Amino acid sequence: MTPTHWIHRPLAHCEEANVVFFRGLAPHTLTQGLLDQRRMPLAHGKGTDWGVLVHYMHSWDDDEYDSADYGPLCGAGGELAVFVTEPCIAKAHGPWFSYYRDGRLICGFSFETPTLPVGDDPDLLLPALAGAKLVGAQTQLDGDDREERIVKAIEGVLGLPELEMP
Repeated sequence: MTPTHWIHRPLAHCEEANVVFFRGLAPHTLTQGLLDQRRMPLAHGKGTDWGVLVHYMHSWDDDEYDSADYGPLCGAGGELAVFVTEPCIAKAHGPWFSYYRDGRLICGFSFETPTLPVGDDPDLLLPALAGAKLVGAQTQLDGDDREERIVKAIEGVLGLPELEMP
């Protein structure tokens, strides 16, 4: 049996979790910032360049379903690469990706429509996505690995480490 890639569920025991790669800020700062926004961290690790933190997507408040506000968590010199793995389970929407640097959204897009990015440099990842034949004239969308290919393209541009989750 082929293992499920983490973009489909980073932690087997938890639905609706976000995966946040971070660089240029202390793990404690990110953790405290998420706790201040009522987001429960679930797992973390620190590599040589990028660290990673997995947290519940939603607040622990019963009636609060807004997204975490990552801009304030990413001060000067900091970077965040955020994967919202299950933005809406009920509607079966694809994952969402956002890249923040120095508190600003640089690039973000839905995995369903990577050709419609937003942010200060929305086209940042388009060459890598085109190279992986995910956008542009050479687009190849067949196969069950489209979301994994998007993750690989992002990892390549930002130098994110490969993430293996149990």
